[in-house]
Amino acid sequence: MDLGLDGRRVLVTGASGGLGAAIAAAFVAEGARVLAAGRDPGHPVPDGVAAQVRLDLTAPDAARTLVDTAVRELGGLDTVVAAAGGAVRGRFDDLDDGVWDAGLELNLRSTVRLMRAALPLLRGSTAGRVVLLSALSASEPRAGHVVSNVGKAGVTALAKTLSREWAPDGILVNAVAPGRVRSRQLDRAFPDDEARAAFASQHIPLGRFGAAEEVAPIALLLGSPRNTYVTGQTVGVDGGMAASV
Repeated sequence: MDLGLDGRRVLVTGASGGLGAAIAAAFVAEGARVLAAGRDPGHPVPDGVAAQVRLDLTAPDAARTLVDTAVRELGGLDTVVAAAGGAVRGRFDDLDDGVWDAGLELNLRSTVRLMRAALPLLRGSTAGRVVLLSALSASEPRAGHVVSNVGKAGVTALAKTLSREWAPDGILVNAVAPGRVRSRQLDRAFPDDEARAAFASQHIPLGRFGAAEEVAPIALLLGSPRNTYVTGQTVGVDGGMAASV
């Protein structure tokens, strides 16, 4: 299927690793002009992007910098994929306000600011699309990850809310909720094949962790002009791990 992505102007955050990098690479492979944003200069963004920006999305001016760069380098935006974020470990009674503030800045508030800044450009597109990265833990919270659970639940609620408020402008907003997908962060939690295999055999019906490249096709479809009627949805990519209906 031709997704109509050739020449499409796409911003992907979190593009220097994990899901963001895989999604950015997939858009490039389909002919999109991608602005890749990443925080860590030690991890390269995918080859073939039209432009890149290195910044910390939790900085107050980061969203405006990204949008200004998109105007300068791409001439606007058609699709925004907000893939930056990260897990915050800790139980509720062990975490102070500083941990909560930092975690919610990373996983929720930075996305709110990006959406606010990008809206005028998306309104200027003939087919504005937004894909937010949530997580399975937004609907099935994990013990010991309360800050991440709350932040990602907020992302899911944000996607649903924006889908309703932005529908009159023709902007479709969805979220993707990965389960256990291999990344540097997840590999630190499961440092060897035996630990990963033991967890997967017990909790994931497909019996293995996913690869970032297996999440990318869903983001491509939702972020493409070929998607014309799916909005306000959170699509799980978790190997069947979710227990909820």
